[in-house]
Amino acid sequence: MQQPIRIISRVNKRLYADAIPGHFATNHSHINYYIDMSELKHNYTLALEAARSIAFHFSTVSVDTILCLEGTEYIGAFIARELSNAGLGGMNAGKDIYLVEPDSNVNGQFMFADNLHHMIEHRNVLILVTTASTGQTLWQARECVRYYGGRVAGYSALFANISELDGMPVISLFSGADFPHYHNFVRGKDCPACAAGQPLDAIVTPRGYTKL
Repeated sequence: MQQPIRIISRVNKRLYADAIPGHFATNHSHINYYIDMSELKHNYTLALEAARSIAFHFSTVSVDTILCLEGTEYIGAFIARELSNAGLGGMNAGKDIYLVEPDSNVNGQFMFADNLHHMIEHRNVLILVTTASTGQTLWQARECVRYYGGRVAGYSALFANISELDGMPVISLFSGADFPHYHNFVRGKDCPACAAGQPLDAIVTPRGYTKL
């Protein structure tokens, strides 16, 4: 892996992420950059700033629940606070907003314990992820929300390489266009690093990456 490249968000100049060039494998694809969002997710000041930037786009959207994936719980909590802040007005002012994180079954499908069903059923659910590279995680989350009787109120990601899903915009702080020559490839098919015999540098998980 090479030295990281710091990128400033075009949405909010106070926010930044580090792009680490290399050969990485995710659950759904191979990527040539790992987009490190650790500071945004774990630094209080940056997480709050990120939440404000995201919440702004949903001030006129009814949100009952925020589905937090890939370690976005802190940002999700700040988004809920921003949306429900009565002093800011908006559709969610004064509302109690649920924060939920799903479990996964043996098949990798998202699921919720019985005591959490009421937080999804008949609720407007905002889906929040760290990375939407191919859209597969957002798609799985959408299917989970629908299965438990909820309605998708919107999609949001800290980094997104897609702009919409189901005709709804994916609100993000960073996009693939922000990072030089960012690409993702279907595993074992189109990845040029694999074709050249280059070994993987690391495995990407929802919480970060692990070097090989």
